[in-house]
Amino acid sequence: MANEVNFGWLTGKTLTFSIYTSAGTARETGTNMTETPASSGLYLGTPTAISMNNQVIIKESTTVVGHGEYMGKTMEHSSVRIIRNA
Repeated sequence: MANEVNFGWLTGKTLTFSIYTSAGTARETGTNMTETPASSGLYLGTPTAISMNNQVIIKESTTVVGHGEYMGKTMEHSSVRIIRNA
């Protein structure tokens, strides 16, 4: 199963996420999130790869609206929740 990035935010926005290693190396940057279902405020993204201790940053345009450290199968930090199903 795929990795997921779930984030609650204002409806109708354009959000992206980026993933960095604990050393600050980019693994994935600027990946679009989809509001699912439409007008719900729930944004979903599917990282190509994510590992323990990676940092996840969620942006609306250039403004950071959420961030957190991936700690395993489920991680919650503020309003960011990341789940690994594999």
